[in-house]
Amino acid sequence: MVAGGVYVVKESGLEFQQNHQSDESPVSSDAYLKQFRDGFEMRILEQNSPNELVLELLHVDTSFVNALRRILLAEVPTVALENIFMWNNTSIIHDEVLAHRLGLIPLNIDARLLEAPDEEDDSPTDRNTVVFRMMVKCTKPPKEEDAFMNDNDEETPVASRDTTLSPPAAAAASRPPILSQDRPYTKHVYSRDLEWVPQGDQATRFPQGLRPMHDDILIAKLRPGQAIELEAHGRVGIGKDHAKYSPVATASYRLMPRIELLEDIYDELAEELVHVYEPGVFDLVPVTDVPGRRCKAVLVNPYACTMSRNYMRNPALKKAIAMSRISDHFIFSIESIGMYNPAVLVAEALRILQRKCTRLMDLIDESQDQPVA
Repeated sequence: MVAGGVYVVKESGLEFQQNHQSDESPVSSDAYLKQFRDGFEMRILEQNSPNELVLELLHVDTSFVNALRRILLAEVPTVALENIFMWNNTSIIHDEVLAHRLGLIPLNIDARLLEAPDEEDDSPTDRNTVVFRMMVKCTKPPKEEDAFMNDNDEETPVASRDTTLSPPAAAAASRPPILSQDRPYTKHVYSRDLEWVPQGDQATRFPQGLRPMHDDILIAKLRPGQAIELEAHGRVGIGKDHAKYSPVATASYRLMPRIELLEDIYDELAEELVHVYEPGVFDLVPVTDVPGRRCKAVLVNPYACTMSRNYMRNPALKKAIAMSRISDHFIFSIESIGMYNPAVLVAEALRILQRKCTRLMDLIDESQDQPVA
């Protein structure tokens, strides 16, 4: 194994045990590359939704897997709203807070179709910038109407529009107000209110149009007379600069569990293990070849093990089960924000890692070519 050992699970936690029978580490870069190519494996374990992916990486070092995770989090480019030009904002939300909320809205844009700005103050063009506009206003229905429309577009009758209050009504008006969930005359501003304004030939380059990933992200609430008018410019960036550019919600890994049954586990003890301590890891099978035994516990899915160590509460189970983690076998989980498929994110992260390695090799060659002072 690459790490030369295993992590053995004990009551106090994990304990690393060196594997002296493992192969020696390669001494040259060519030997290491050959060992990596011959041993590396990647398999898909789960894909429960279009935005989720669980991979299995075998015979790799922790440094490689962690580099992949860090690149996914911080170095795969995406597009997010960067510059907000606030023309009018009479809502209760301050300009800087509204701009921050807009920046965190994920955009359904492939960053590979735009040019990354060379510098932070690079002039915006149709090649490196996308423009969105928001023009929303909350108004009351005409006074002569006998109904108003609430946020759910359902009519709610109005008892009276007369502003003259009788004494009982004036007393009732002085009481603390009771706020309902659907307050009348309240306009909800959602991410769908961001309207894409094509620049240059963008209408041809993006025939499907550009929009936020989700249409129902609540941005603000307006009362009658309040309005928001702004223009937002989206640019290419990476999560290292700001979290709004990160293309993943989560990217994590864990070591693959290794479970061994040192003794056969039967009947009540097997049922306790299967149903209480490690559900999904073991299963019960009927026993016919052992007199006086009904069923036996068998290992069916070590991948489902959470390493809870609950089975160690029972001395008999603690003696019968050996649990460890394989030091070069990783379970890698990715949840995409949505602008990229998780498999595309993995491919992009590997390309970025490849460019980093190439750049490092070039720097090493340059340093070796320079004369020693």
